[in-house]
Amino acid sequence: MTSPAEHDSSIPPDTGAQGAAASAAPAAALESRRGREAARRTVSPNVVISVLGGFIAALLTALSALMVVQFNSLGNRIDNLGTELRAEMASLRAETQAGFREVNAILLDHTERLARLEAAAGLPPPTTLP
Repeated sequence: MTSPAEHDSSIPPDTGAQGAAASAAPAAALESRRGREAARRTVSPNVVISVLGGFIAALLTALSALMVVQFNSLGNRIDNLGTELRAEMASLRAETQAGFREVNAILLDHTERLARLEAAAGLPPPTTLP
């Protein structure tokens, strides 16, 4: 006698070729399912690598774009500072020239006064070098 665990009344007993074909179909389905699971396992690292590669490529692209923007911004700032520097240099040059003109005017005034004082004192004129 068969035990209840060995015999299921809802499944007809296998007989001959019909039974072999019926048992082969679930075995083929199980094998196909195992093949798909194995394929999923072998594709999974490739997918992960592809996704990470795409993410890294996107980050590098964003970094490159940011660098281009920053270099352009830096170039603009350098140009602006150069313009400001040229303006400051022109202003300083003008102030320096004005200062030299003032000093020259004062020196000429003192030289004229000294010449008048020497003439009033009766001293001979200064000798000029050849």
